[in-house]
Amino acid sequence: MGNVHTIEHPLAQHALSLVRDQTTPSPIFRQAVAELTRQLVYAATVDLETTTATIDTPLESTEVQRLSGIVSPIAILRSGAAMLETAMEALPNSHAGHFGVYHDKRMGATVEYYLKLPEGVETSRVLLLDPAIGTGKTALACIQRMTEFGVTNISFLTLIASEGGISQIVEEFPDVEIYTIESKDSVGPEGYLVPGMGDFGDRYYGSK
Repeated sequence: MGNVHTIEHPLAQHALSLVRDQTTPSPIFRQAVAELTRQLVYAATVDLETTTATIDTPLESTEVQRLSGIVSPIAILRSGAAMLETAMEALPNSHAGHFGVYHDKRMGATVEYYLKLPEGVETSRVLLLDPAIGTGKTALACIQRMTEFGVTNISFLTLIASEGGISQIVEEFPDVEIYTIESKDSVGPEGYLVPGMGDFGDRYYGSK
């Protein structure tokens, strides 16, 4: 699929191995997540527009390239918050947001409980951040909500995704670019990705 981009860099694959490994302690797990997030952000922004500026180095004047647009990373809570700080560090002048939504299995619907978007988000390149795409229901709800705010330039950044979840997104939102490290997991009976990485929040924050 043309709008699904899998990061195959050796550093990304090594970090993914640490995220998958159940023996990885939380501090190392967090470092690996930061590395994967950085790789995803760089891949998703390789075509950002720049403008030419003239600056003075310690030796002479020279022309340089500087970003001309705004990128808005939006964390899908709670797990997406683990990717947000790294994304903001990698993106100068970024304007961040938070989107609290989850899929309620009993109701058979997604529930939105928090939404805070940066001003001017409709003209930004939006990077939706969530460590995993399972069935795709939460991702679809987030993308749909962004379009309701007039956002047209959306990329979804995730560490691990299921083939079924990605297919759902591609079918309903063919203009959304998806960046992931692994896209061939499946959804197990308990809703976790298989082989997956377990409960991301518990492993990242060291909670149970």
